[in-house]
Amino acid sequence: MRLWRQLVRTPPRIQTALWALVALGAYFPLALAGAPSVLDISPDWMPVVAGAETAVFWALRRYPVTAWYGGATVAVVLPSCFEVLDDDPWHWPPLLGFTLIVAFANICARAPRRVAAGAWVTAPVLFFAYANPDARPGWIILLVAIAVVTDVVRTLRRTRRALGHERELTEAEKARTAVLEERARIARDLHDVVAHHMSMVVVQAETAPYRLGDLSPEASADFAAISSTAREALNEVRGLLGVLRSEEMSADLRPQPGCADLPDLVHSATKAGADVEFTRTGEPRPLRPGVDVGAYRIVQESLANAARHAPGAPVKVELTYTAEALEIDVVNESRADPPKKTQPGHGLTGMTERATVVGGELHAGPTPDGGFAVRARLPIEP
Repeated sequence: MRLWRQLVRTPPRIQTALWALVALGAYFPLALAGAPSVLDISPDWMPVVAGAETAVFWALRRYPVTAWYGGATVAVVLPSCFEVLDDDPWHWPPLLGFTLIVAFANICARAPRRVAAGAWVTAPVLFFAYANPDARPGWIILLVAIAVVTDVVRTLRRTRRALGHERELTEAEKARTAVLEERARIARDLHDVVAHHMSMVVVQAETAPYRLGDLSPEASADFAAISSTAREALNEVRGLLGVLRSEEMSADLRPQPGCADLPDLVHSATKAGADVEFTRTGEPRPLRPGVDVGAYRIVQESLANAARHAPGAPVKVELTYTAEALEIDVVNESRADPPKKTQPGHGLTGMTERATVVGGELHAGPTPDGGFAVRARLPIEP
């Protein structure tokens, strides 16, 4: 078995050379010795007959159709050109008969059905015409069995290959769907944030003439234009959200959470039985809406993953404000007992999308001590 695997992995050119060596070094001498036992062949014609049989054998590897029809032609020509000795039941040299059986199985297994159908017809006719009358039923049954078995095996192999390809496509489609769904959720979150700010612009622009007083007509007209433009933009954003939001998903009118809500999130996780330690370093500052909501969602999903895959393990959440970015570290330690097997989700895909949308990066993976770490860097400025 190991030798066969090595031969299969051999480069094609070397395989062709080895096959030619077997044909010339082993098959040709056997064909040369076996031909006179069945046919009355002169010594001058024996190399020609053996060479024809060897050519059929050599074609088996790369040319299954040529091998079968070439072998069938040789099997018809030889009894017509040379006398068969002692009414031998084969009417062919023994090695040629064996090669014909192999060539028939080869074309049935490797050639398309529309091509192999020709062999299904010619093979029974050939063996019926040249086989011993008593052996004809056995040969026909053997040929039918070879055709059926090889066709079934080929069909099963193609089905298995197709299922494997479909499974790969299914996994790829699942990953793509997860990315699209997470992007839609990000868009909905950003819509809520943008809609809030746009509404504030509308309110401030419309109330400016009453709050400020003594505005010139030009200034009042400018505020009215700002209000109208903001309203149009808000309507456009809401229309886009209607495309992203599915029919089953109702609008959530609550304000989107941010980093200021992380203590409440940690408190909820602690009440649920998790061992979470939350630390905040650096000077908190106002963040872009996408960064603020994205940081909250990344911590939320990380805590959910830790509770799902390592329940009871201590979790450390660290939020660091630097001059250029907000850094998030969520690390859970390993459990003493092996974790329960759970179905993999798309949480990491969603968190990566959250970081990518705002121009940041996220890395997640196991830690040396057997735990798991999620580290994200979200730039404060675009």
